[in-house]
Amino acid sequence: MRGISIYRNVFFLVGICTWLLAGCRLKDKAYDDPYAGGKPSLGIAMSSDLPNPKSGDPGTEVTFKATGLLPYQSSLKFFINGEAAQILAIDSASIRVKVPQNASTGIGYITVGDRIVFGPVFRVNGKLGLDNTFKAQVGSNGYISRSFPLPDGRMILTGSFTDYENKGAVKPLNRLILVSRDGELDRSLQTGNGVGGYLNDITWLPNGKFLVAGGFSTYDIHIGEINNVTLLNNNGAIDSMVVRTYLDQDTVPAFNGGVDGAIQRIFAQGNTITAVGSFGYYLQRIYGRSDYRGRRDSLITDSVRVKSLVRFFADGSLDSSYNYNFLLHRSNDGPNGYINDAYMQEDGKLIIVGRFSKYNNEAVNNIVRLNDDGAIDRTFKVGNGTDNAISSITYNTVTHKFLLCGAFNNFDGKVQNGLVMLNQDGSIDPSFKGAARNSDDSYSFAQQLYNGMVLVSGYFKSYGGVHRGQFMLLDPTGALAAGYNTTGDVDGVIRSVQQSYNFSNQLQLLITGGFSKFDEQPVGNITRLLLK
Repeated sequence: MRGISIYRNVFFLVGICTWLLAGCRLKDKAYDDPYAGGKPSLGIAMSSDLPNPKSGDPGTEVTFKATGLLPYQSSLKFFINGEAAQILAIDSASIRVKVPQNASTGIGYITVGDRIVFGPVFRVNGKLGLDNTFKAQVGSNGYISRSFPLPDGRMILTGSFTDYENKGAVKPLNRLILVSRDGELDRSLQTGNGVGGYLNDITWLPNGKFLVAGGFSTYDIHIGEINNVTLLNNNGAIDSMVVRTYLDQDTVPAFNGGVDGAIQRIFAQGNTITAVGSFGYYLQRIYGRSDYRGRRDSLITDSVRVKSLVRFFADGSLDSSYNYNFLLHRSNDGPNGYINDAYMQEDGKLIIVGRFSKYNNEAVNNIVRLNDDGAIDRTFKVGNGTDNAISSITYNTVTHKFLLCGAFNNFDGKVQNGLVMLNQDGSIDPSFKGAARNSDDSYSFAQQLYNGMVLVSGYFKSYGGVHRGQFMLLDPTGALAAGYNTTGDVDGVIRSVQQSYNFSNQLQLLITGGFSKFDEQPVGNITRLLLK
């Protein structure tokens, strides 16, 4: 054993020596510079000082402070927010350019080959801008899904936020708040602890109560008692009732119903409510039962198979007259994919859009209108539908037109480039057509305004060859509206628009969604625009 120990010690010492010798050799070895071969600095510097003038119309001559330009005056280019500007003069301390006709507010920058030098922001004047009378400056700390107008001008905001205007630090403002017409928080809504989850939609019932829907299981003190939809009194408190349990009694939500997945949109029509979303079962709770030993209260949940689409009554009972198969005691198959959005007409017919190729095993392509019983309405002339997903559908009550947007290229076999206007019967309105777009561009929301213009939001950087950063206003033909596209890029997407008029009869647009910047100004998922 002693011999083995000596052998191990010798082996260990030999290893240490070998490692030290190797280390000495490594110190003598020269390695290549990982930064060698890089391009030398251009020597160009743009000042962060604002240009002169700091704002102006297209065609305005503007001077930016910059040095080191003279060696590159024959090869450099100048851009304002992605649009090439005509260079008028270069000297040792500045560059003078003319604002391009299609320019929008954004950073001015110089390019030399594939290298870029950024400068300050130049503001381009236009007919659209932020409304300075809107009093919400910070906004929310999370997505705002819907702004629901009330008759007195106030609005209910829903979404995934927990704070608004930095006033939820002590008591979180969980996903449901009341604000004034100008965006000021109104604390008269009695939501208690609010929503545990998120809200996608809200609707008003004829009796003055509200239904809120989304993906949540908790409202105020009712923890885990809700299945993605519940009924609220007009003061924001949950509508509750007392039920008799097996051993005692309990106070529970008055609306006894729900689904097993998120609800995207919800509509009230008379005494019925229709919901669409990503769910597979309709759920109701059965009270007053015991466990199998007959010793304790037991809560039983009854489930009925429904697919992405369901109609029910205000008390939560299922409306089995809507797209229902009595023989199988379940709904018909419904869409074979996702519903992204929906619109309910005044006559109760429902148009659903999304990504699906069948409805109740009948061929449809991403859009279908349903009769009041949930069956397909074949009088809606959408033909072959679209070749890709539809993101949103909106309706203009003035022009009586539907507007669809999404990732599609064709509608009923005709090229539409992700935007299509439909007449009331579903046929294409040929007077409007979207411009060609890049293959990776998509539109997530579009709405025709009262004045006929079209607001579009989504994931895109240009339109018709002109730089537009995720937001644009189009004229009734589908072209960029002249003078209304000078605002800077939007950092995020818009999901809803509420229109109103100010005392000067100017159109105001309250926009909500998930965005943190508009026209180079910080905003928190909500702001109001003014059309001049």
